[in-house]
Amino acid sequence: MTGFSRRGFIRAAGVGSAALALPLAGAAGVARAGTGAEEAGPTALRGAVHASGDWEVTATVLGWSFGGSLGSAATGIATRTGSDAVGAYRETTFTFASGARKGGIRVYDAASCVVFTDTRVRAGANSGPFPTFTRYPKLGHQLSHRECFGKFQFNSFASAADSPWVYFDDSGNAFLLSAASQFQDTRTTQAADGSIAVGVIDTVATLPAGYTRKTILSVKAGIGATHRAWGTALTRLAGKTPPANDTGVILDTLGYWTDNGADYYYKFDESKGYAGTLLAVRDEWAAQKIPMGYMQLDSWWYPKGPDGKWDALDNGTSVYEAEKTLFPDGLAAFRKELGKPLVTHARWMDESSPYHGRYDFSNNVVIDPEFWQGVMKYLREGGVTVFEQDWLCTKAKPADTNLTDADAFFDHMARYSAAEGIDLQYCMALPRDYLQTTRYPHLTTIRVSDDRFDRPKWDMFLYDSQLAGALGVWPWVDVFLSGETNNLLLANLSAGPVGVGDALGKVSAANLAKVARPDGVLVKPDVPIVPTDATYVGEAAGKLPAMVASTHVAHATGLTYRYVFAYARQFREPQRLYQAEDATLSGAVAGTDQSGYTGSGFADFQNPDGDYVEWTVQAPAAGTYTLQFRYANASFTDRPLAVSVNGAAARTLSFPSTGWWNAWSVVGLTATLAEGANTVRATVTGASGGNIDWLGVTQGTVPTGMSQSVSFSLASLGVGGPAYVYDYYAGSGTRVAAGGSVEATVGDGTYWVVAPVGPSGIAFLGDAGKFVGHGRKRVVHLGDDGAVHATLAFAAGEGPVTLHGHAPRKPAVTATGGRVGTVTHDTASGLFTVSVSVSGTGRKAVVTVAP
Repeated sequence: MTGFSRRGFIRAAGVGSAALALPLAGAAGVARAGTGAEEAGPTALRGAVHASGDWEVTATVLGWSFGGSLGSAATGIATRTGSDAVGAYRETTFTFASGARKGGIRVYDAASCVVFTDTRVRAGANSGPFPTFTRYPKLGHQLSHRECFGKFQFNSFASAADSPWVYFDDSGNAFLLSAASQFQDTRTTQAADGSIAVGVIDTVATLPAGYTRKTILSVKAGIGATHRAWGTALTRLAGKTPPANDTGVILDTLGYWTDNGADYYYKFDESKGYAGTLLAVRDEWAAQKIPMGYMQLDSWWYPKGPDGKWDALDNGTSVYEAEKTLFPDGLAAFRKELGKPLVTHARWMDESSPYHGRYDFSNNVVIDPEFWQGVMKYLREGGVTVFEQDWLCTKAKPADTNLTDADAFFDHMARYSAAEGIDLQYCMALPRDYLQTTRYPHLTTIRVSDDRFDRPKWDMFLYDSQLAGALGVWPWVDVFLSGETNNLLLANLSAGPVGVGDALGKVSAANLAKVARPDGVLVKPDVPIVPTDATYVGEAAGKLPAMVASTHVAHATGLTYRYVFAYARQFREPQRLYQAEDATLSGAVAGTDQSGYTGSGFADFQNPDGDYVEWTVQAPAAGTYTLQFRYANASFTDRPLAVSVNGAAARTLSFPSTGWWNAWSVVGLTATLAEGANTVRATVTGASGGNIDWLGVTQGTVPTGMSQSVSFSLASLGVGGPAYVYDYYAGSGTRVAAGGSVEATVGDGTYWVVAPVGPSGIAFLGDAGKFVGHGRKRVVHLGDDGAVHATLAFAAGEGPVTLHGHAPRKPAVTATGGRVGTVTHDTASGLFTVSVSVSGTGRKAVVTVAP
């Protein structure tokens, strides 16, 4: 791992709660006695504590103030200045009137944050939470995360006591409040009067002497900027250097996954066996020259339940080792035959597990260090490089009724995985588990969306990636299939892992080549793709705008390349609606057991064949009409219906997954209707069907699915000068002047590459064969001094790479350490292409593109 000594981590941090707590004063601090109010220096952020116990923090640039009361007088008020890993600070320290507690308000002006500290000098009752905010800016919008995967929610803090709380206004100015230590113990609550308190879980009655808890307040212009400032401060407080986006095989290379949603999740080719099937997948990838960097084994790989069966899907782990009927020679032997590193999944322990009585437990998880030492040694010997702990929000959640169990679970897992050189991934994490990642340098990835990545999970992935990315952990979208181009693109733009789960004979080598070099190395952006500030504001305001999200690769000053993905989240309202529950139902029944439907219910198909819904619709005139169907489909697969009009030959219409039964989408087609009454029938065709809410009918041809207008400015992306905005899927673009905007109508997904026009007048688009054409594993260095200079990296033995860009006239292209093919230039579009190959056995070529 980059910049990280695992064994040094174990010795220095001790992986215990107290080990990560910062003292009230830094080593460089200079104390100064004081009475009454003591205020930090003349900066944008200032803090003060008064003898009365009142305290305040002001953000002068934004004109905001925060304040509250200690609930008692304050004594021993003093100020000190110093610096620590976060930066220079000015701190006010004090003692509560009882003498049993000490506190501090440390202001980091340059880092745009304030850290509140509460230390128990003597053991005492868990009461009087500090800080309690009775005064804070009442901004119009809020954001928090809740429960499994830390799913985002706007304008609500329900079930989000362990989440960061974000407030922001229509301009994107924001403040963020969260725990800064003791993440498993801390809860944020809001009283009926609106006051906000940050304290310890109420199931703990007494806090021990020496117990220290920290809270952080970050204030900044920009929602994304506030997240980044907060996350940077938290990771620095914890002493974690965020891992690079190529740390370990899971981040650096393309992988194969057997997670829920993969074709070989709890199933395999019966003629080959499970191990044989996976070996055949390896061979097929090799035959098609698809580089596989590693393979993930999901929960099927170990025995579960009282009978120790591999396919006991609903049970907990029996023993955490390879199931003998699947791997008769053990995990290490399979890994040796596979020849690839492994990522292994873990869940909770079954109540029948022999580990009970042998190790210490908390709920359904082991908190005994002896267990974790043995498990990680076994995994290391088996060739495992990443350990994935799943089910953290439910069945693998340690008790949250005390101060010790949760940290024991996470700390022992971290301590012994680090000792064996194994990286960690969290799955189904709670918001507090996201914060916990700042404690462990080798926790590199976290799942940010529900099982089986697909369009219904895109929003969740993008918003939750903001949380993960800010904390220095790379988001993992979950498994999908290689032929799903937009899913592959978004996984690539996450800057995290990219892993697919296709069955034999289904993998798309051509698609996978868009994200990885021939050696399997991923070509990706610098940071995770996240929604723009304008998208946050629009969604919080209840407008449900089209999603616009962006990421970037930053090369030389002024040459930061943006990658923007946008998709619609609304559909065009039909002229007339016909409810499904009011139609003629054959086999299907009217249902009401899912939320989000309109009318009095929906049509719920009961059988895989023959069921249908038939509407009688009125057409004012004969002609072409657009038929739209609102539906929900929680399965991972398409559930097509055969749609017929007036008894004519049926056409098959796809009804893809919507992710959940309460998540509704719209699909449609055009049909010819007669004047007057017409029948429209939708019949299941072997896969049952989704739940149908209504049929919409519109005269003429209109978009049948999601369709919305989008607009974003170059300035909103941080682009100060002119840029060429290239529509990747369309293969065309336009030059946009400095200060200009992009306007378009989007549906299932539009992908733009925003390339700045440098001093040469050229907008360099990089590797034409990659989604992220400027990624650092392809373009190592890039500058423009009147000519574009790009240092390209090649895989060993890699053939020619096609570069492209936009230039007002045909450019001249030369290469050092490589060979240049013929330059083509289209005078109408201004687009040029040129192939470049490396010389001999070299791995780099320096290309110059001159106007």
